[in-house]
Amino acid sequence: MWSESVQSFALHWAHSVRFKNDFSLAGLTILYYDYLLTLFDEIEFFWRSSNVTFVSVLFVIIRYLGLLAPIPVAIEYFADLSEIRCRRLETYHQAYAIASQAIVAIMLVIRTYALYERNKRILALLIVTHVGGGIFCLISIVTNTSPVKTSITIPFSFKGCNLGLTNKQGIHLALAWGAMLWFDTTIFVLTLLRALRMRRHLPGGLLEIMFRDGTVYYGIMVVANVSNTITFLITPPGSPMKGLDTTLTNVLSTTLTSRLILNLRDPKLQRPRRIDDSENNRRPSAWNVTSVPPISRPISFNAVLTEVLTFQETQHSDSEEGV
Repeated sequence: MWSESVQSFALHWAHSVRFKNDFSLAGLTILYYDYLLTLFDEIEFFWRSSNVTFVSVLFVIIRYLGLLAPIPVAIEYFADLSEIRCRRLETYHQAYAIASQAIVAIMLVIRTYALYERNKRILALLIVTHVGGGIFCLISIVTNTSPVKTSITIPFSFKGCNLGLTNKQGIHLALAWGAMLWFDTTIFVLTLLRALRMRRHLPGGLLEIMFRDGTVYYGIMVVANVSNTITFLITPPGSPMKGLDTTLTNVLSTTLTSRLILNLRDPKLQRPRRIDDSENNRRPSAWNVTSVPPISRPISFNAVLTEVLTFQETQHSDSEEGV
């Protein structure tokens, strides 16, 4: 019979594993449920469009890497495997997390670069932030002890993967996630500054959509990133609670980024923006978007915005021909 201390530890371990698995299951459910919700939008705005661009290709990579790559992660959490196979899957999970965040970051760089009308200084800042954060993440992972070389001994038999980490491993992974949080913060601040500067000059509500979606993305990701980082730092060594919501954070990042791009393509969201008469009494109509004075380069936004505007114009011309 087990001693009372061993029984208490086993009970805590079982609850921790179940809690972590529940978080992972919640993330996977969100991923595939949201995919089904937005599948018809994806077909309408991407697959039926004849324009194949770098952004559309990147969207497909983010979308389907996010759908297929978590399958081994699900096996890691819910299958009964040998310890070496479990640790190999854990190594894959860490590599997938870095790759997923790096690709999402590229899309956010393009989106912000387009918002700033191809400003080279902004592009340089974004590239430095992205590459610097990526290098920092790689250093944190490479200098860390590999999960394959990790062995956490528990005084009882356990069905499933023992995914416990040491405190040193937790600190390295927390630093890597901290770099991702720094990049997200940079993107949010740049989006906020641009929205405040251009709020009276961009017609139709496109800027409003970009700012709204960017705010929602940052708000959700900062909560997910901070909570995940905290679990790496405060949980005891060997606890399965380290990196509690890693899967959920990756899933949210992929899902929200897909939503960012789909919303930019959705003509239903491109509604005229209400303009207060006190802002500019010279406009003949408060809802007349054609009376909004042009910005420096009306359709000069690179990648995302140019793609969206071109798509809408094509759709509009097709409807006129049908009439």
